[in-house]
Amino acid sequence: MALLDAGAGLLVTAAPGTGSTALLEAFTAQREVEAVPPAGAVRVEGVDAKHGTARQLVDAGLLRTDHGLRVVTTTRNPFDFYVAEHERNRTRWVHELRDPDSWVHATPGAVDRIVDALTLDFDAWVTRAIGDPLVPRRINAGHVDEADVVLRMEHLETDLRELLDLELGVPPTNVTDRDRAYWQAYGVSARALVERAHQADLERFGYRF
Repeated sequence: MALLDAGAGLLVTAAPGTGSTALLEAFTAQREVEAVPPAGAVRVEGVDAKHGTARQLVDAGLLRTDHGLRVVTTTRNPFDFYVAEHERNRTRWVHELRDPDSWVHATPGAVDRIVDALTLDFDAWVTRAIGDPLVPRRINAGHVDEADVVLRMEHLETDLRELLDLELGVPPTNVTDRDRAYWQAYGVSARALVERAHQADLERFGYRF
């Protein structure tokens, strides 16, 4: 689900694992916004129910090609992102395996990622998750590449104010219960792998280990 803020001329999309739930809740509580697709609507083929991109909405006919809106999304420090993903797979998504109707059984690769997180140590899991280290990767490339404005999860309120001229309070929501010192999870090889694969994210958004 994306949010259309007509007053500010924005379309806010929800990039997974980057504080998007908190951001959308803040917009919903503090701004006049419209959900796209509408809340409670029948699932639209080709549109991720929670994390749909602007491109998906346009292709599905839910948004005009010439919508004229600034597309806003979120990103996150890649080093922290992988630690959070590893923990979510191990402690949250693993419980979805019992439900045959869960999204994990309908999403290609989801079950394999959960099994890998349970059976591999962190460095080995990151190595498999990233794959070829010479192929550049982005955190949620589909969301970020189409966006006009990208907010950093770690600085949502500051980036909203400085990049969009909006004063919004964004309380933490849906936070994974884990040690926040993500750097402690990394060995030398895993750190180098993320640095190489996500060089563009690190440079563009000023992230570091």
